[in-house]
Amino acid sequence: MWSKSAWLPANGAGGRHGAHSKTPTGSVNQFRKLARFVILFLLFGMLIISFAFWGVGDMLRTDGRSTEVAHVGGTRVPLYGWVGGAPVYVSEVREQFNRQLEAIQRQTGQRPEPEQALRFGLHVRALEEVIQRAVLDYAIQQFGLTVSDAEVQAAIARNPAFQGTGGSFDPLLFRNRLQQARIGEAQFVADTRREIAAGQLFAVVRSDGLSPKSLRDNIFRLESEKRVADTIYVPDSIVVDVPKPTAEQLGTYFEANKAKFQIPEYRAFSYVLLTVDDILPQISVSADQIKQEYDARVAEFGTPEKRDVDQAMADSEAKAKAIIAATAAGKSLEDAAKEILGSADGVIKLGPVTKKELPPGPLADGIFALPEGIAPAPIQSPLGWHIVRINKIEPGKSVPFDEVKEKLEKDMRAQQAPDLLIKLVTDFERMLGKTQSMKAAAEDLGIKVKTYENVDARGQDPMGKQIVVGPAAAELIQAAFATRESAESDLLETQRGEYFIVRTDRITPARIPALNEVEAKVVEAWQTEERRKLAEAKVKTALEKANTGVDLAEVAKDLGLEVRTTKAVTRFEADAGNYLSQPVVQELFKLAPGKTEAVRTAEGSVIVRLKQVETPDLAKDKESLERFGKQLDTMMANDLILELVAALRAKYGVTVDDGAFAAAFRPQQQ
Repeated sequence: MWSKSAWLPANGAGGRHGAHSKTPTGSVNQFRKLARFVILFLLFGMLIISFAFWGVGDMLRTDGRSTEVAHVGGTRVPLYGWVGGAPVYVSEVREQFNRQLEAIQRQTGQRPEPEQALRFGLHVRALEEVIQRAVLDYAIQQFGLTVSDAEVQAAIARNPAFQGTGGSFDPLLFRNRLQQARIGEAQFVADTRREIAAGQLFAVVRSDGLSPKSLRDNIFRLESEKRVADTIYVPDSIVVDVPKPTAEQLGTYFEANKAKFQIPEYRAFSYVLLTVDDILPQISVSADQIKQEYDARVAEFGTPEKRDVDQAMADSEAKAKAIIAATAAGKSLEDAAKEILGSADGVIKLGPVTKKELPPGPLADGIFALPEGIAPAPIQSPLGWHIVRINKIEPGKSVPFDEVKEKLEKDMRAQQAPDLLIKLVTDFERMLGKTQSMKAAAEDLGIKVKTYENVDARGQDPMGKQIVVGPAAAELIQAAFATRESAESDLLETQRGEYFIVRTDRITPARIPALNEVEAKVVEAWQTEERRKLAEAKVKTALEKANTGVDLAEVAKDLGLEVRTTKAVTRFEADAGNYLSQPVVQELFKLAPGKTEAVRTAEGSVIVRLKQVETPDLAKDKESLERFGKQLDTMMANDLILELVAALRAKYGVTVDDGAFAAAFRPQQQ
């Protein structure tokens, strides 16, 4: 536990808490100290400048890791760089980014593409996590917290994941677990050291009993309370006969709602779109080339051989051979490993694997050269000596050339298409510069120009039909509505690598139509609103009856509808099948027993009456209450720790090099 006196200067030791001398001698001493400081500062500044001029500063700053992307604490000196503090390197952020991708792959079975991960902001999250780690490391250093190697070793030995038979630490199991998790031993040791030190730093935050009992009980009651309701759904369509508006009503409604009926701006535009699909018909691939491609990629077709593998690991060849000798004498691999290694977890099941899924080298080569059964000799790898058991071999299957010929031809065309597309784009751009006309450039190169007439900003025609379609539709419309009339856009590229240019031929401005142009739409809108008003009037009358004590079943009968009884729900649940959506649930938890309210939905209203309240029994739910209390304690403790980390970050300061960060995660560098 750290006390304030442990790290603040003592009285008389200088600083804000030091005693202030009132004697003249003190003033003279302070002046002398200041003079020496100014002289040293000037000399040091000249030294820094000379270092920067001769390049020594660069040599001092180089540590062989990678570009610095952020810095915690310290002082930035012009022409030199950072003095003090803790650097954050691009390599650390990239490593964290890749770990995130691997975690997603383990959870979903599919690794996100780098571009997709960048769009989701995973690189920003990786940077924040590495910065937070650096802030902790720097705080640990500043507070003088140290963790000995013995403490780290003891913590690792206590980890149940690394304990074999009898609860003792098993080095082979430790290495195997790290190998499976793809974590280096040095990294795991550093993480463990940081975790222990952070535990010392955050020891001031004790979670036990952190939340007051009254707060815990009240929140538990609120979250655990359940309510049952009776509901009636009253759709607007219950009102069948809606009269047509009079001319006066229609005119008044139109004047009040003109904006609803505004005719949008329309544009006519022509465009040239250059895509890979335009290039493919021009590419020819010979039969010999397709056959050569098949021979080069034959391993990709069909399914590779798989082997169901178990392995035991020993730290010496003698132990490995002893295990094999014991299996030859009739013992199982598990019993032999337990006898020789003293561990019940000595056999690791790798399961069905392909050769590519194993680390390349003697282990993969050896496993896929063995017959079924236990290998007669151990296989050595950098991890130790492997005793391998092949449980089952699933032979690979190849696909005949004729079955993949069409696919290969398509792949080969697709491989050549991007280069030819770039050549076409270059030629078109050169011709654009020469002719200053999209249509002229397209005509010279034999490229088709397409047009759209009267399109709004959604790509629809005046009848509401979607006419601008296709993968590039959104980009085409955006460019057309961003270009002046009779002008051409720049040559642009879509997210899919297509290229296009747009000419806005004509602009028809948006306008408010005359009533006779949109009379049918105005009548329909008036009737819809009138139907809603009439339905709401029925709901209001029904609600008044219900709240004067009329049985809800009778209210429903008068409306020609039915009453439904919901299941018991908490304030965070719903029962959509009985019209209990979240907005209705929120209203339900405001009601007193027997009271009724109406909640407006998209196309109707729900009349809801509180039928029953199920209050939690704290004495009966003691176990759940205690579990909830611990969760609440942990949540409050975590909030305090996050506030502490934020305070440390603000105290030390964090500087991010946005340019270096952006450059590190540009798509072409992935």
